[in-house]
Amino acid sequence: PRGYHPVSAPPGYEVYYLNVMAGPVRAWKFYNDPNHAWLMPKPANLPGV
Repeated sequence: PRGYHPVSAPPGYEVYYLNVMAGPVRAWKFYNDPNHAWLMPKPANLPGV
């Protein structure tokens, strides 16, 4: 429930990632490690971004 769980694939390959929720309270709470935010593309055309 804590920490970061990276998933990656080398260039030219595809990756399939299956994420399963379990437990009595199910809520997606994804966030990126701030130290690696520069790797993510900036969202386009989203209000407030």
